[in-house]
Amino acid sequence: MNAIAAPTPFIALTGFHFRLWPILLAGVLMEAVLIGGRELARLLLKLGPEGFYVGWTFMATALFFQALFAYLCILIMRRVLPEADDHIRWPPDRSYAGVALFIGIVMGLVMLLADYWPEIAAARAPSTPYDVAPLPATAMLVALLCTGFAEETLFRGLMVGMLVVLVPGRLRVGKIDLPIAGYFVALLFGIAHWESFVVDPLHLAIAQQLYAFVWGLIYVWLMERSKSLLAPIISHGVGNAVEVGIVMWMIVHLRST
Repeated sequence: MNAIAAPTPFIALTGFHFRLWPILLAGVLMEAVLIGGRELARLLLKLGPEGFYVGWTFMATALFFQALFAYLCILIMRRVLPEADDHIRWPPDRSYAGVALFIGIVMGLVMLLADYWPEIAAARAPSTPYDVAPLPATAMLVALLCTGFAEETLFRGLMVGMLVVLVPGRLRVGKIDLPIAGYFVALLFGIAHWESFVVDPLHLAIAQQLYAFVWGLIYVWLMERSKSLLAPIISHGVGNAVEVGIVMWMIVHLRST
């Protein structure tokens, strides 16, 4: 008689070795890169010409320094943890760029609904103080398209790359099989948006934590499938730009009606 195969469990954790200190180290690096980049950008812009410290210049400058700091950390990681894969390479096979573009658009729409559903339901302009004049609005959207270069280099390239080695293991849920490091970094990715609990209503802050966690897992999936950071960089930037672009459109058109 043929043996009956045991059913595959819906959830399976394999090869997991928990260590707390690498997770704490990843959190410290996250805050150091994000806060360090923002504060250095703020300092330099305040020292610059009057009127140059505006929304898009601050975002672009902060992203530049965050990407730079994250990459410097990756250079150190390559020396002290050579088995870690930062995925900073051109995709060796399929790029998943088209999939990433589609996912990014969907992400932008989901974030729009989660963050602005009261305004959408009431057909009123959001109160978000974006400068919607053509030049600064375009510059802001371009900066948002580039957010992935900073945040994916930090979260997926550095933090996931490091934790895959130091906190090994994989968690499969249904057909989704990801490194356990990706789940920890997705949680840290949500924590990085903690300020939403200070500036936003509680339900919006909770929604941002939830979608930040899900997005973090999707970015890891794109990175593993493409063996590169290119796809998550595309998806991340497009999602942010789509949401803010629609918000700017709402500000212009709903305030004029």
